[in-house]
Amino acid sequence: MKTHSEKIGLFQKIRDLRKNGLVALLLLLTLLLVANFVLQGVLMLILKTSTPLHTPISGSMEPTLNVGDLLIIQGGVTGESLYAHAGDGDIIIYRDPRDYDGIPIVHRAVDKYQVNGTWYIVTKGDANSIVDDWSWYGFPRGGTYNVAGCPESYVIGKVIFSFPHLGGILSKFDAPMVNLGIFVLSLRHFLIIILLMLLVYLELTGSKEEVKETQGPEKPNKDVETAN
Repeated sequence: MKTHSEKIGLFQKIRDLRKNGLVALLLLLTLLLVANFVLQGVLMLILKTSTPLHTPISGSMEPTLNVGDLLIIQGGVTGESLYAHAGDGDIIIYRDPRDYDGIPIVHRAVDKYQVNGTWYIVTKGDANSIVDDWSWYGFPRGGTYNVAGCPESYVIGKVIFSFPHLGGILSKFDAPMVNLGIFVLSLRHFLIIILLMLLVYLELTGSKEEVKETQGPEKPNKDVETAN
């Protein structure tokens, strides 16, 4: 039969396991979220673009690319270096002429031409029946299709790799915004802060418990015992 002290020791071990398991889980989640954040910064430097990762939001490039895929974008490309050909041309990501600061377009480069030293890229979604024509936005026509392509200055980069469905998962942590009054954070950044605060709290409370255990029980006051 277990003694009272053995039972206390067993309960303490269970509490320690629960605490250590929780800390490990929180630490793992924090590392995953931070790693994703740091990875984007590293990719920006390596791939030479402020948009190293992108996720298609429409099915215009299906079946080659699907909504929710995570695309790796190589920046630093020029109109001259891009391969533009129907069916197997480079897939590029470029600023939408209708909304320059909006969500970029991901389409295939099917043709290109030069006007006054500037390259213009003609694009088309694999699922679309016609090429994109931006002549309404003041760009000159040219090339095989006699349409207005987007200028090379609008091109952010080209797709060099894709991970099916992964972008849709990550976007769930980025798209929702948490309004804290003074600051507005993405859900991912908000979770990082909360998890770090929990880790600090558990560490501090754990340290206090360890100090109490080290000090042991309070010794009785001898003067009080003598007086009694």
